Amino acid sequence: MESVESLLQESELCFDSKDFAGALAKADRALQLEPSSANAHFRAGKAAFGLGDTKRSKAEYRLAIVTDSSNVPAWEGLAELQMANGEVAEAQQTFEQLLRLAIKTGNTLKEREYHWRSAEAFDRLGEFTDAEEQLKALQDMELTKEQYLETLCHLADIQVKIEEQRMEQTVHQTIRSQEKNPGNLVRSVTSIRLGVDAERADEQDAEEGLADTLKEIVKRTVPSPLYAKYHEQHLQRFLSRLGAYTPRSALRQDKRAEALKECVKMISAPGGGCCTVFPFEAAIWLLEEQEELFGNGNGSKRVQRSSTASCTNLHRLVSKGSRSNLLIRGPSKTNLYQQPSLSITNSSLQSMGGLQNTNNLQGLGMGSLTSTNNLQSMGQQTPSPQQLNWYRGDSIRGVDREFIYKVMREQEEDAAAAQHVAAALEKKKVQGLSKAEEFGRRLAHQFPWSPSASVALGLALRRCYLGQVGAPSLAAHRKQIIKNLKHGIERGANSAAGWKALAELQYQNRQFQDAYDTAVNGLEWSVKRRRAGHEQLTSFALALRLVVAQCLRRLQRLDEAEYNFQVLAGWTTEGDSAFNELSGSSPLSIRQQALRGIAKVALERGNKKEARHQYERILGKALIGRGPPAAHWAHSEYAWLLFEDGNLELAKQQLETALRSAQRESMLITDSELAEVHYKLGRICWTMGGNELTDPTQARAHLEAATKEDSEIQALAYQWLGRWYEDIDQDYKQAQHCYERAVVLDDDDIIAAEALEKLKSQGKITLSPAHSSRLVDRIAAKKASAKNKAKNSTAIGRIRYEGALERALS
Repeated sequence: MESVESLLQESELCFDSKDFAGALAKADRALQLEPSSANAHFRAGKAAFGLGDTKRSKAEYRLAIVTDSSNVPAWEGLAELQMANGEVAEAQQTFEQLLRLAIKTGNTLKEREYHWRSAEAFDRLGEFTDAEEQLKALQDMELTKEQYLETLCHLADIQVKIEEQRMEQTVHQTIRSQEKNPGNLVRSVTSIRLGVDAERADEQDAEEGLADTLKEIVKRTVPSPLYAKYHEQHLQRFLSRLGAYTPRSALRQDKRAEALKECVKMISAPGGGCCTVFPFEAAIWLLEEQEELFGNGNGSKRVQRSSTASCTNLHRLVSKGSRSNLLIRGPSKTNLYQQPSLSITNSSLQSMGGLQNTNNLQGLGMGSLTSTNNLQSMGQQTPSPQQLNWYRGDSIRGVDREFIYKVMREQEEDAAAAQHVAAALEKKKVQGLSKAEEFGRRLAHQFPWSPSASVALGLALRRCYLGQVGAPSLAAHRKQIIKNLKHGIERGANSAAGWKALAELQYQNRQFQDAYDTAVNGLEWSVKRRRAGHEQLTSFALALRLVVAQCLRRLQRLDEAEYNFQVLAGWTTEGDSAFNELSGSSPLSIRQQALRGIAKVALERGNKKEARHQYERILGKALIGRGPPAAHWAHSEYAWLLFEDGNLELAKQQLETALRSAQRESMLITDSELAEVHYKLGRICWTMGGNELTDPTQARAHLEAATKEDSEIQALAYQWLGRWYEDIDQDYKQAQHCYERAVVLDDDDIIAAEALEKLKSQGKITLSPAHSSRLVDRIAAKKASAKNKAKNSTAIGRIRYEGALERALS
């Protein structure tokens, strides 16, 4: 005979084998035998739920609960049904009842489960504070390490939502307050949101909440795929907190250093390292801000000033005791700008670590180390090693910081410390990379798909080529670097150094329109960055505006170019700008380049007097020590003006100085710039005649060196080299080769074409009939084109003159 218990057992077996219809039939049969059986109602409800009959299932569950209010399986089945139907509020109440039953019976296992499920229900209802309370109650219970960590992660998710909710409320309150007081300064919604986010991130450090939860998660885990987002949120709080402090202030600098240390911790996590690109990008971002504030890692700071109200944020990093505001206390008597020593005049920066003095450390590549005695004499507290720019490295060479500090602590006097450090470094052969280089290298290895990795790889290649000795920067190298940088920038990499390097390399490779577009887009990116509350990258913006001006001149938009050069010359004083090392470029004086641009524009307009005046300003200040050393281009371009005026001896001296400077700077000069110096020297030796012309190591050697590089004057160099072989060496075969190369490189080189035709007509060389015919046709076409241009120019001039005369007479 059938019994209720046997039927319920059969129903359970059917349910386990997914036979929901059979399970329901057995449960119904049990209810016929005993209509008041709570277990039979529960089995019927469970089977109906399996069949998708939620209405029948809910009714059976409720009948089971009415029959036995402590029937936990029935309560659990009802809660599961309610969650599935989206009846979250009812499910939450059901979980509360289950929690009371578990507490009453002392079932801690079920109690933990119901706290968790109740928190999930509150989360779906948007009642995040109640969800937080449930999870905190769960935390107080006895949990395993895995359970506690899972609870922390769920709690962090809830607290993030609570914070977002509170932030939105604060933003709306601020907007309403702003609307009620229309006379006050109006802020955009984005600006308000960023400000509130920064304040909340800073306030959470002093109260229990998301910050503490994230700290616990970070302490217990590594940034693996499962926990990477919590590590990112923890780091993001350090980054957001920067917005709560005034830009360029000491407090903001302290917070930036803390954020950078967190980046380093996350990148260097044990157990395989970091699996997210975020800390790498954040670290490079922070280092770029640091570069803006403190300049190059080798101590070569920029000294910029503002001459207009729109540039009040330009930093003045000038020594108080110098002869003028252009001079800084440097370690070398012959070169005041090699390793400058700076003090901060802005009171908001006086408490920063990383102030640099290199009087006793010149030649060691240790511009970022701080001289203890000098800092004390400046009235500042001696920073501990942790307060220094420990994360910057020292220029391209780098040093082992901890090793240096250990050595310096053993010494009592600055001089003795410097000698000991020098000897120890020589013995240990410490070599390394700057932190930016290190982050970029690891980023490129771990996340090659990242846009930032492409930029980091491009910058690393540029710095690598910059650090080589013995050859100029080659166009082929620059082309490869441009490809990497452009690939990253176009996919959204946020790197000021990347924008700057890309624009400069495109300009060096004579891609003037591309360089102009890159520089303009980079400036727009800089403006958006500043509006988002980040540090204003003034040196970066000045460098891009310089590229814009240079491209405008090359594109023959002379008026616009001249205006930009004049603005740059007025905004800046002498000194190297920042971002040179990070972007892999040579030391750059914005003011010198601006004066050079003004001179170039003057030459384009035929005003040699103005051009000479600008070059003499650059060379004169360098000569008397009131500016940085004049670069190779200053000597080279000034020498050509002297050459055109007939001052051959002085012109040659200037060009030889330019060549020595270029060879010393090595990779800081491009192949085309070096070729131009050799070409000018060859031309001057030619004009001087005598031994300068006939000696193969003079004019010919310089012209040959000029032909070896891909440059704008390569065709001219071949033309003059051909003339040397024809007139001096009388090697007509070699002359033919040079002339033919000149014609191939420049279709407009009618002189080389005529020289070939002349040598053929004199019987000194032989040309194929087809080649000779092409030369004759080319010469005739060029002469006709030149004649038409001259005729049109004369006609236009006459029309303009006659029109002016008519207006004057009328």
